[in-house]
Amino acid sequence: MFKINSFLEENNLINDLKRYKSKLAYSFMIGLIIGSLPFIYKIKESFRVQKLIQEQIKRQNHNKEKICKGYNSDYEKFSSLGFPKTAIEKFDICMKEK
Repeated sequence: MFKINSFLEENNLINDLKRYKSKLAYSFMIGLIIGSLPFIYKIKESFRVQKLIQEQIKRQNHNKEKICKGYNSDYEKFSSLGFPKTAIEKFDICMKEK
């Protein structure tokens, strides 16, 4: 009697697995998606922070360029005197200093 019940339970389990294969697959995929949400959120935040850092660096370079090419700078002085190569050299030095 015990062997028959054991066999019926195993057979019933196999039949249930065959019958509900698609539901098991969907449940597995939903579990994967829910489990990966924190990882996806962390990656999204990381990209956002990197983008903000790049924008900040771009603004700093733009401000440096304004200062180095601004009024009363060495670049402006040499450029107005007609020395473009020297003006570019002075501009490069200024950009590296600040």
